[in-house]
Amino acid sequence: MTYTYIMTSQFHPIYFITSNQRKFTSLQKLLQPLGVDLQQLDYDFDEGRGLDIQTIAKSKLSQAKKAFSNKRLIVDDRGFFIPALKGFPGPFVKLLLDSFSYPDIIKLMQDETDRRAIFSFAVGYFDGEKDHIFVADEEGFIIDEPRGDNLHGWTELLYIYGHPSFPGRSLAELNDEEWKEYLAAIEAVDGSVALRDYLVKLQLKS
Repeated sequence: MTYTYIMTSQFHPIYFITSNQRKFTSLQKLLQPLGVDLQQLDYDFDEGRGLDIQTIAKSKLSQAKKAFSNKRLIVDDRGFFIPALKGFPGPFVKLLLDSFSYPDIIKLMQDETDRRAIFSFAVGYFDGEKDHIFVADEEGFIIDEPRGDNLHGWTELLYIYGHPSFPGRSLAELNDEEWKEYLAAIEAVDGSVALRDYLVKLQLKS
């Protein structure tokens, strides 16, 4: 889908609160055709111990509004849920990878026939007046062993996670062209894309 580059005051600027440069660059690239001046801010969120990423995103947005008043803000949260492991690790992916390696997940899944894994995305946007939360789920599978050497700037979980578009392969095995195919395939279940589409609708109304 192609969007006309339109600079509007209602989108200028918007602040994405993240310490992850790859996340920021990815969202900046996605919103740039709309004329959005996306800026980056860092903040140490208290993420609590909730299991629902939508609730975590709402909490982050509430904290962000207190820390950065009179600004349009974006926050996000992501989770990795494995039904066979009762949803583990859920929203605690970062903590998992700090203390528990992705090969350990393969070991836990050794005797499991249900190989499903779900990436959940929540994006929170404060437009200066109201909060908006966009949630999306992407279902894939856990492969039998870590494979591949290209994380495409994403998480190490890609060594063990595959998508139905590429049966039997991890996402880390995809070349750059295949990665583009994957991104196109998941566009409908991407919280950032849902935010972009919302901003497009606002532009069309203005």
